[in-house]
Amino acid sequence: MGFLFLSILCGTAIVVIFRLIDLWKVNKLEAIIINYLVAFLTGLMINIKDLSSFHIPSSGWIVAALVIGVLFVVMFYVLGLTVAGTGISIATIAAKMSVAIPILFSIVAYGESVTLLKISGITLAVISLALVLYTGTGLPDRKVLLFPVLLFLGMGMVDTTVKIAQQQFVSPGDLLSFSTILFLVSFLTSILARTGSKPFFFRFHRKLLVTGILLGLVNLGSLYFFISALESGFRDSSLIFGMNNIGIVSLSVFTGIVFFREKLNRINWIGIFIALISLYLLYTA
Repeated sequence: MGFLFLSILCGTAIVVIFRLIDLWKVNKLEAIIINYLVAFLTGLMINIKDLSSFHIPSSGWIVAALVIGVLFVVMFYVLGLTVAGTGISIATIAAKMSVAIPILFSIVAYGESVTLLKISGITLAVISLALVLYTGTGLPDRKVLLFPVLLFLGMGMVDTTVKIAQQQFVSPGDLLSFSTILFLVSFLTSILARTGSKPFFFRFHRKLLVTGILLGLVNLGSLYFFISALESGFRDSSLIFGMNNIGIVSLSVFTGIVFFREKLNRINWIGIFIALISLYLLYTA
């Protein structure tokens, strides 16, 4: 239970740090570069005690790591833009409700069972996203609406790609090597993105280092503690997934309201309530 609690804290901390990045006017891409470097190096120091255990078993494995590593950077940047544009609560719900996409993919591609609970959960996920985006006078303008929708679709694509990798290429014994390579690919991708946008030069300053390092630590922590919670076996994996996502949504909404004075209308609250119901249905179906 302790690992799950730490995973929820780290998952919530990611969106909170992106909120600070926005408030402190820190360059998002530069913070993401530092984040992935810290996550990669910390992961090596903590987990790889025997370098002989680090291996790349197949070409499919490395292709999957490359694809997911690039997607991580893109969606981390979109997450930052969403937090800046709509706040912590909406960004978190858009990211977490995307779990409906890999579940739908599993039904279509792998022939997993279709149940009323799954269909209800997927439907409610889409409804909840629309409701939390409601401003009181209708949906927000296209620019504001774009990022939560991209986050929902993009995170769903990331989760689907991860599921394909786990299903076809990555065995449980390869998880450590796979995760480490992901962070390395994401670091190199963010470096290339920064170089492509302007000459690669930026000044290190206190707020950039603080947010980048903290983001890297909680990013690694969210993965490490979540995997540890799954391996602890204190509950079924589907229940741990559900508890993790429901915990992150609940704590993120609370943090956004209490610490950042985010305003939610009655329709938004209904959307949050429906989102929690959807997560519960999807992980108990």
